[in-house]
Amino acid sequence: MPDILRRLFLGCFLITAGAAILLVSDKTGRKPKLPQVALFQHVSQTILEEGAEGVIAGLAAAGYVDGETIELRRYNAEGDAGTSNTIARDITSGPAAILITLSTPSLQAVANANRATRKNHVFALVTDPASTGVGISRTEPLDHPAWLAGYGTLQPVEKAFKIAQEIRPSLKKVGILTNAAETNSEAQLAIARRVCGELGIELSEMTVENSAGVAEATGALTSRGVEAIFLPGDVTVLVAADTLVATAGKAGIPVFSVIPPNVKRGVLFDIGANYTEVGFAAGKLAAEILKGRSPASVEIVNYVPEFFAVNEQAAARFPGWTIPPEMIARAQLVIRADGTTRESPKPTPRQAKRSAPANVQLLFYMESIPVEQGLAGFRRGATQWGMEEGRDYNLHIRNAQGDIAALNALVDAAVSENPDVVVPFSTPALQAVAKKAKDHSIVFGLVANPVAAGVVKSSTDKPANITGITVPAPAAEMLDLLQKYYPQIQRIGSLYCPAEANSVDLRDMLLEEAAKRGMAVETIAVATAGELPDAAMALVARPIDAIVQISDNLSTSGFPAITRAARQVGKPLFSLNSTTMPFGAAVVLGRDYESAGEDTAELVGKVLQGASPASLAIVASPQLISGANLSNAKALGLFLPPEMLRGLTIVEDK
Repeated sequence: MPDILRRLFLGCFLITAGAAILLVSDKTGRKPKLPQVALFQHVSQTILEEGAEGVIAGLAAAGYVDGETIELRRYNAEGDAGTSNTIARDITSGPAAILITLSTPSLQAVANANRATRKNHVFALVTDPASTGVGISRTEPLDHPAWLAGYGTLQPVEKAFKIAQEIRPSLKKVGILTNAAETNSEAQLAIARRVCGELGIELSEMTVENSAGVAEATGALTSRGVEAIFLPGDVTVLVAADTLVATAGKAGIPVFSVIPPNVKRGVLFDIGANYTEVGFAAGKLAAEILKGRSPASVEIVNYVPEFFAVNEQAAARFPGWTIPPEMIARAQLVIRADGTTRESPKPTPRQAKRSAPANVQLLFYMESIPVEQGLAGFRRGATQWGMEEGRDYNLHIRNAQGDIAALNALVDAAVSENPDVVVPFSTPALQAVAKKAKDHSIVFGLVANPVAAGVVKSSTDKPANITGITVPAPAAEMLDLLQKYYPQIQRIGSLYCPAEANSVDLRDMLLEEAAKRGMAVETIAVATAGELPDAAMALVARPIDAIVQISDNLSTSGFPAITRAARQVGKPLFSLNSTTMPFGAAVVLGRDYESAGEDTAELVGKVLQGASPASLAIVASPQLISGANLSNAKALGLFLPPEMLRGLTIVEDK
């Protein structure tokens, strides 16, 4: 009996040991689990596929590659609302680290399913986020669910109707098809109604409930005597775009659109967004959130990298619809009368190659931390676009050291070297470059308001050689923060420089926003760095409750003097420049200058690949930095509420 027990014991031991060895072997050989990313689109449609392509490229540019550093899972509801809701429930309750949705219906489905789980969610290719009913404010870019971030892409409906009337000045009646169940479509319809009223065009409206009804609805429009049909960004109608174009064409009626590249389907022209680029921006944003950025810190803004396409072949079929040569010249995509195409190169991340290094001239007015950060971001952004300094471009940096005369001389020197692109950083640099480099491509960065600088009329109404990235100051957001956490602050003060157009504009903005909130503002003009210390002391001697310093070149370089004055009398010091915490600001709310530099490099990359600045709208860098420094606050006698600190992107104690 003992021998039997011994054999049983030995057998059990060997089995247990073998299992343990197998288990250890399995653990050591198993690959670590990759974070999962869910990418969800509403239907198989060209713009959504382009957006998805851009998302994947944006993730990859930041180091998140499917199968290597992430597990990417794609979902498609194929236009079915029930399927969309099922997918939304599955991915919000599943293991995905982040959810990315493309289209308004997908945003709505996931946002509603995500109310309890609150997974990080990035959206894109959404016409009007504020109208989707998911908690996004129309007026406050940071007022949205803390787990939700993304970009709106409100199509340029107004511009489309103006182009149609430019081609056919006698245009008086236009038809439109929409699905009333799509909030994105309703937003565009409202704009179309307003614009048509202003242009003296009668808008004939038809609604459809599904794509199958598009042919019949188009036929009904043609029977009403419309001269053209406008194709909006309505998913239901877009799915049947071929049917719409064919039905209208048989009746001798052209179609125009705000959804490129429908010219390939026979529409007369498209004016809208490059959806691959929109997706790329969303992919980059998702990558930042995967790396730890809070979605609550993301401003939800409208991002429409413009794409214009025309179809001469379609125009030839409709008398009275001849596209002007200048319009053809500025289009990125042209379908010629013989059916051949002319398309401007479309740069994609990591594909910017040139036969010889481009000559890039970068100028700035004076050295500052924003400029340093912007330059670092520019170089990093160029790398993301596959541009290697010394191989694909040579960067010539010129610093005017705060001297306007020197700045003008530097611009002359830069232009004399026949640059491929001139890149002015700061408002004074842009003003000088715009006057002297009219025959060269200009891509500006770190400019608060080019309209106030007198360089452009709007983000799209501008000289054909100019585009760029703006860094508007979040004055409204800062005053909202003061009202929420410091209601006792009713009178604020700020210094400004009359010689800087951006400074005067920011002063005016601060005055306007303060007046809306019933707050008073004291301002003092400062002309030179030598005057700054005395001006700062004069400001704190006035009856103000706090300093809210606007961002300009002079105050940025002399911020320590403002800090000394504030500490001497115990005045709280807030700043609209995100780089001023190391110099004494207690609370900052401003643009991310490194990110703005990256965005500037992206535009430069497009220009170097053949895109005309005329086709690239000026856009605001969307990223904000909010921060507080506990030591600075203590030195100023300012209490920092814990609730406020939890909502900031940076909190320091040094």
